[in-house]
Amino acid sequence: MKLDAASAFSTPRLDSGSRGITLSSGRVPQRRQAGIMLIECLVYVSVLMVVIGVALASFYEVLSFSRHLRRNADDLARTVKAGERWRADIRQATGPVRLQTADGTTLLDIPVAGGTIHYLVVTNSVWRGTDPNGRVEPVLPAVATSRFIRDAGRHVAWWRWEVELPTRLKAARVTPQFTFAAVAAADATP
Repeated sequence: MKLDAASAFSTPRLDSGSRGITLSSGRVPQRRQAGIMLIECLVYVSVLMVVIGVALASFYEVLSFSRHLRRNADDLARTVKAGERWRADIRQATGPVRLQTADGTTLLDIPVAGGTIHYLVVTNSVWRGTDPNGRVEPVLPAVATSRFIRDAGRHVAWWRWEVELPTRLKAARVTPQFTFAAVAAADATP
């Protein structure tokens, strides 16, 4: 085969035969292989791992916030229920309500028809007990502060119960504080 300058730079001629496409020089053209290379696979796997890592971190943060929200909602509901129970006890008082404080312990005695209801504040917890059965039960197991206050107005005297719940987060935006007020029939006039 004789090569000259014109044939060296000319476009190769394609022959189509039964064996596929071949160049006139006899070489078979290389086909692009279908698939991915190992480096591409490692890049895809690393991107997938980053996405899964971010998704898991977000999921666990939301799960933690959800637990805190559920706990706070339970504490708030428990406090409101205890406050409404205390108000009902004050309203059914048959005699003067007495408040005693000694050694960091506060005792509120509410005389009712069947005996006396006691509210006891000890070591940041509030307990409620009754005389006939002597049973004492925790009303609020964890409080930051709790105070019973008797206020006297011009024509009526009422009782206030101020409750502050502890915060579980270090950087809490709001401290849950409640004030419940009730008037006893026996304390209607100051």
